Amino acid sequence: MSVIGRPFVLTDADGKAFDFKELQGKPSLIYFGFTHCPDICPTTLFLLAQVLKKLGPGASQINTLFITVDPDRDTPEQLKTSLATYDPHLRGLTGDPAQLASVRDFYSIDAEILPGTGKNYNIDHTDTVFVLDRDGRLRTSFDLHASSDEVVALLETVMQGR
Repeated sequence: MSVIGRPFVLTDADGKAFDFKELQGKPSLIYFGFTHCPDICPTTLFLLAQVLKKLGPGASQINTLFITVDPDRDTPEQLKTSLATYDPHLRGLTGDPAQLASVRDFYSIDAEILPGTGKNYNIDHTDTVFVLDRDGRLRTSFDLHASSDEVVALLETVMQGR
């Protein structure tokens, strides 16, 4: 196990500062994506919503973060509206392009804007959900091909400190 990221401060969907220190004490799921994504992000967010639903009351014992790779379109308001359709435990984070690039670098996330017209563009990005333990150490990762049952079992192991 290793610490994959370093401390960061971003802005949440309510426009408030979110400090990496807030992750301490609870296991965390961290996913990088964008709300205008046509396929991979919605599928991954649906998977996360299924996992949180299966955890029931235990969902509040997990930090579940969606960090945008598209700060131009993913304003706090856009994140709040979009993520609310999946699960109330999902917390959207944004920031200025330099802040987000720095956090992506910490997590080795690639994100490349593909040619488009104006605000109508797509972003090719790493599709990984990181699982961190209570101390912010990377335990494992998964992608949209994992089943919700597999992820729930994994989280229950992490929540028990194993």
